[in-house]
Amino acid sequence: MRARVYAVVLGLVVLAVGARTVGAAAGLLPAGTALNILTAQPIDADFAHAGITFDAIVDDPVAVGGQILIERGAIAKLEVVGVKRSTNLKGRDRLTFKVHSLEVGGRVHPVETTSVEVKGRSEGEHAAGKIVGGAGIGGAVGGLLGGGSGAAWGATAGGTTAAIMAGTGKTHLRVPAETRLRFLVTATTWIEP
Repeated sequence: MRARVYAVVLGLVVLAVGARTVGAAAGLLPAGTALNILTAQPIDADFAHAGITFDAIVDDPVAVGGQILIERGAIAKLEVVGVKRSTNLKGRDRLTFKVHSLEVGGRVHPVETTSVEVKGRSEGEHAAGKIVGGAGIGGAVGGLLGGGSGAAWGATAGGTTAAIMAGTGKTHLRVPAETRLRFLVTATTWIEP
């Protein structure tokens, strides 16, 4: 009778261990391992600041030694580590991210990774295009209405109006949901599901 009970208990232990290995396995996440992460929500440079975290998702499973250590779909936390906002007429917005932590099997594991910088469009190029376009339109209208001096006056007025509009029409960087970012692990980390 005892032998049968031991056999049943041993069988249940083997089944439990086998079931656990179907998911992610415990192990070391070595430095240099690539993490492909998808943002889970839009991240707006207007509201971002250093230290804020956002939910994200591991996009590709991470295998080490032939075993999956982190499954696709695992929760990741992205941390904003740098914010640079452009002025109205020059520069470009920049948001810099690192992976703060990974959640595997209900446990949160802090990780250290490289940073990734996402850049917005250049406000200088955008504003310059508006100013040149506004000056050209103003010059053409002024030339039609007042000849040579009207063209000069129209170009100045058109360029000034376009510069004011360029300065007030600025849009900041917005990183859309499902943006794929690639990080490298910089310090070996123990991951246990």
